[in-house]
Amino acid sequence: MSHAFWDWSLEKYDGSDVKSACLDLQDTFGLNVNILLWCCWLAQENRDASALIEQAVHTIEPWSSNFTCAIREIRQQASEDPHAASLYKSLLACELDAEQIEQSMLFDLASAAQEAGCGIIDLARTALLTYADIKGVETDFTPLLKAVFPDRKTV
Repeated sequence: MSHAFWDWSLEKYDGSDVKSACLDLQDTFGLNVNILLWCCWLAQENRDASALIEQAVHTIEPWSSNFTCAIREIRQQASEDPHAASLYKSLLACELDAEQIEQSMLFDLASAAQEAGCGIIDLARTALLTYADIKGVETDFTPLLKAVFPDRKTV
């Protein structure tokens, strides 16, 4: 079930700054890490995610709330119980599998993204701001953009 978006995400997320920025946006604003990464990945591919954000949210939200978030919540509870060490590891693997399924849904949707003519950072920022608007939050995506695209000017 591996695909270009999954491979890219694993590589990027490995960087502690990307993980930290994503988790901060998830924990503070309830934003989905996979959609955040998807917006950035499509921008790097010179494709505009903006027109597809609402569809992306509706596509993965049922899966995310019923499986990914539910598994994450149980995993977090297991992390606090000294008797649940092996269960915690199993739940972590299950959560990763659930994340990969979300990303597969987004990868399938990505084929509808239009090519764009503006810069990667502008594409990513526009898509991220569209996502934030749909979710009814206001935030600065600069830390995420700097982490994902460290070699590019993000201001």
